[in-house]
Amino acid sequence: METPQDSKLHFLDYWRVIRVRMGLVILVFLLVVIAAEVTTYLMPRKYKSFATIEVEPDMTPVRIFENETPRQQMLNDPKFTQTQFQIIMRKGVLYPVIERLDLRKKWGSNGEPIPKEVANSRLLRMLSLQEVRNTNLIQIDVYSTDPQEAATLANTIADVYMEQRISEQQELVARGLDQMRDDVKKQEEAVSQAYVEASRLRTAANIVDPNPDSLDSSGRVEDSSVLSNQEKVNDIRSQGATLKSRVAELDRLKSEDLMRAAGQLNLNDPIIEQKLPLYQSAEADKARMLNSGLGVNHPEVKAVQAQIDTIEGQLRKQIDSIRTGLATQLAIAEDSLKAMESNLNASQTEQQEKKTASAQYLNAKYKYIQERKLLETAKTRLNTESMERTMPRQAAFVRDPAEPALFPSKPNVVLNLVLGVVAGLVLGISLAFFVEYLDTSVKTMDDVEKYLDLPVLAVIPQRIKLLPSTGDDCADAEAYRILKTNVDFNRKKLGASSLSVVSGCAQEGKSTTACNLATTWAMDGQRILLVDADMRQPSQHRLFGVDNRVGLGNFLKGEVTLEEVIQPTSVDNLSLTPAGSAATDVVRLLNSETMQQLVEVTRKRFDVVIFDSPPILGLSDASIIASLVDCSIIVVQHRRCPRSMLLRVKKAVHNIGGISLGVVLNNVNIRHDQSYEYYTSYSKYYPKSKSGKKQPAKVGVKAGGENNGDEY
Repeated sequence: METPQDSKLHFLDYWRVIRVRMGLVILVFLLVVIAAEVTTYLMPRKYKSFATIEVEPDMTPVRIFENETPRQQMLNDPKFTQTQFQIIMRKGVLYPVIERLDLRKKWGSNGEPIPKEVANSRLLRMLSLQEVRNTNLIQIDVYSTDPQEAATLANTIADVYMEQRISEQQELVARGLDQMRDDVKKQEEAVSQAYVEASRLRTAANIVDPNPDSLDSSGRVEDSSVLSNQEKVNDIRSQGATLKSRVAELDRLKSEDLMRAAGQLNLNDPIIEQKLPLYQSAEADKARMLNSGLGVNHPEVKAVQAQIDTIEGQLRKQIDSIRTGLATQLAIAEDSLKAMESNLNASQTEQQEKKTASAQYLNAKYKYIQERKLLETAKTRLNTESMERTMPRQAAFVRDPAEPALFPSKPNVVLNLVLGVVAGLVLGISLAFFVEYLDTSVKTMDDVEKYLDLPVLAVIPQRIKLLPSTGDDCADAEAYRILKTNVDFNRKKLGASSLSVVSGCAQEGKSTTACNLATTWAMDGQRILLVDADMRQPSQHRLFGVDNRVGLGNFLKGEVTLEEVIQPTSVDNLSLTPAGSAATDVVRLLNSETMQQLVEVTRKRFDVVIFDSPPILGLSDASIIASLVDCSIIVVQHRRCPRSMLLRVKKAVHNIGGISLGVVLNNVNIRHDQSYEYYTSYSKYYPKSKSGKKQPAKVGVKAGGENNGDEY
């Protein structure tokens, strides 16, 4: 997650881009603002007139059975105003305006009328509509170079729209009332048909309804015979069940059990009631005699047994007679039950038919009453609507008629200028970021470390003076002291004492860097030899003010000795070998054994030998020199060459077996890239000059030779 510090750094990066491209931003800003001012000045002055109309949304058709909810929704319909906007701007309104004001001829040229479509398009461009918030008001705005024409057009458009809307409402109301009358007639016919149907059903069912126009009397159909027959059937069923039960009990008893159970059957027969006690008394006597020791053949026992047999025969005969009588009664009861059930079913069927007929009548009666209520409602609504529609009503009103304007409303000078300023800033900043995006040059030290994978040895600001002419007691020398310190630290690891200063292309400041670096080393007490190996475009002799007639080229051709080409300079401990006379075979000379011997000899005689090489891309001179020395320093001008070119510089050094010690980021404009101020803020530690001002660390190049972005 980003910390607040990270976010601040990102913001500063954006501000850095704007500062770097401030010239472009200001240029685009001024161009846009000037264009806005010129356009505003050249635009024709237009006057605005407006008419305000109030529009009633009650344009619903008249209906008999209207639900209030849709009507209320239409009154609050948010699309209503937008719909009216479209209606006003359509040909149905604008064509009558064109005809009424004869705009075709008025706007024509040389007395020739323009086509109606052209006039309509021109009128549309002059027209603008606005809604007054939370009201039914619509403002019709018309812009024209003639204030009177603008007012006339606005009023005419409002009048034509209002007339059309009132006419449409009146026509809609008339159609609605005619439709309502037709609906009332249809409802009257429906009521008549319902009444005839109800009367027919009442007559067919012989229903007596004392109040056929009301639902108070139910007209129920009841039949008492059904209830009477139902009771009789239930009684006969009960009697039959009792008889069947008694017959079943008699049939279930055996002969020997019949006499013992006769008393419990409750037969209600006088003979049985008379004989049964005698039978029981004789049985008791017989049992007593047998218990007293008399045998069955004893005369007294036989006499009692004869009496028992006689009474038992009489009882059996009487019980059989009762059984026969009960069976006869059961058969009669079953026949009667069948007859009564038949009568009951017939009466129930008849009653059901009457109830069905009565229900049909009640339904027809209910329908008739409902249709009659609807008819009454329809007549009431028709009368109400007829009265309301006869009252004077309008669907649109002109609240504010248009008047000629006193001052032009277009163009809006202040608004156009504000928009021009905003657009200029936005466009300028956007273009600055776009150009920054397209710029693939080295912008920061991170770019160097990321794309070249080399350390940054020093950051050299713009307008650095030449140290041979100013000495080391100035702020400009501090940048090269930092460079010298870093180079010493890195080259000692390699044991290197000879190095070359290379760059990708010309004018990146490598010659100035070699000159000031050599001067810084010499002022530190070390023996330094600076060799101008750029024999095609030499520059070191001009920086030190020495003669260039004899130099490296003459030595490599064998014309002079090494001692003759090593010249002292105005800086103690610093010697210079100029390039010498121009040679046509530079590559052969640099690739010779003499050049190798020179490198070896000078490495032993001096503490550090610096070779000022030509650009390494496009020429093979620098590659040969880089292969001979111990290491190389790559000079990169800030915001100049693409990163891909710098990658080729590094590869060119490494491909011939050379070693890249690091990169010098040169010619940095710290006024734009403030992040480098931390690396170049040493000027405040140096004393002021006699004039009372600090010695400048960033002064422009003068004729004396102050430069770190030169062409060498």
